[in-house]
Amino acid sequence: MAGMMDVPLDGRHDSVPQVNVIGDVEEIVPAKRMAALGLQQALVSNAWLDPIFIASVAGFSASLATNLVTATFLAAGIVTVLQSTKLVRLPIVQGPSSAFSPLAIGYYKAGTIPAASLGLIIGAALVFLAAVGGQLARLRRLLSPAVSGTIITLVGIALAGFTFMEFFGGPGMPTFGTGSSLLLACVTTCVVLVCSALGGSLRMFGFLIALVVGDALALALGLLDFSSVGTAPWLAFPKLLPYGALHFDAGITITMCIVFLVAVVEAMGMYEATAKLTGQELTDRRVNMGIAGEAGGSMLAALIGGFGTTAYAQNLGVVKMTGVASRHVVRVAGIIFIVLAFLPKVAAVLVATPASVIGGLFLPAAATVIMTGIQLAAQERGSAVKNLVAPLGLMAGLAIPSMSASLAPFLPSILAEMIGHSIVVGSVTVILAELCLVRLPDLFRAN
Repeated sequence: MAGMMDVPLDGRHDSVPQVNVIGDVEEIVPAKRMAALGLQQALVSNAWLDPIFIASVAGFSASLATNLVTATFLAAGIVTVLQSTKLVRLPIVQGPSSAFSPLAIGYYKAGTIPAASLGLIIGAALVFLAAVGGQLARLRRLLSPAVSGTIITLVGIALAGFTFMEFFGGPGMPTFGTGSSLLLACVTTCVVLVCSALGGSLRMFGFLIALVVGDALALALGLLDFSSVGTAPWLAFPKLLPYGALHFDAGITITMCIVFLVAVVEAMGMYEATAKLTGQELTDRRVNMGIAGEAGGSMLAALIGGFGTTAYAQNLGVVKMTGVASRHVVRVAGIIFIVLAFLPKVAAVLVATPASVIGGLFLPAAATVIMTGIQLAAQERGSAVKNLVAPLGLMAGLAIPSMSASLAPFLPSILAEMIGHSIVVGSVTVILAELCLVRLPDLFRAN
């Protein structure tokens, strides 16, 4: 692509200690094993959970809910395949960004979802042009380990909240908080941890084994419900503009652009963490191509009724715990997503997995993501002032959203929407702190 130059990761203000390299990104795994490992990555990502959550809370009709799941699978699958083969070339699994979930719910209830779709298309198009032109390298220069670590930690904490809701059985479900739900979750988590500790093939397939064990126990307890499988159609295709004709709203467009930019920063942080974990040199060209792919996937998703896609943190946890980092395995996961997009009945079988089993799978993956972020954020920078960057971002990301209801009446509507999201608040704060406490003082001293 024009404007994309292979520039190695340099110019950072902090020395980055060596980390233990996990797996081999270029490893060619035997076909049968690759299929099983790809299925494991697809299952652990649970890319269908966000659309199901949005459809349930927002009150989508059955046809719109089916279309949302189909659109999500298709966009995530196409981008995952492209990312793993042609673009960033890392074991990155794509899925719908949770940053868009509360916005999607609110806009649907307000009847402004067509404007939100157009806002997402505009935001993604601007990012796509910037990536193709090589301009996102400027933003990447702000991603010191403190910034990347803070964002990854906040992503992990956000994932932890969802994880524990699922761990206890899913809020609103009749089995929420019951002994049977806790048993399912604990057994599933224990299987992942035991397989990881034993190593070898058990470690490699730990999440898949845990899913099978969890579902088998759920079946024995009468908690595996396949009723939705019978009503799901065998074949479905995403519909173009299922919410109606697009229309422009300046406020909604600005909001969607800001959220998408935060999702881009989040994705960059995941690229950095994955590259460090797998011992890859992450060039500006790879980053620009990866972000261009995410932007293209988000535009496609918006046109067929989905929402923005991003790199999934839990799959980084899977790489670290299983020791399998092959991008070819991730490509298989993307192909599985694409197949599921057109076969809702097969996808419904996956959706039938009890929430507590999903929570049990997510728990070790989310914990691994949080630890990865903390290790990056906690690196010594040689100055008490510079060491404040990560804590300030974490404090703002964790504290300000809890006060959003009280602060919202005093803020413009756009800011009022933003301050409720920990990743958005934390990302903006940590980047501003990096600029004000590190980069600008260093620039003045240099002059």
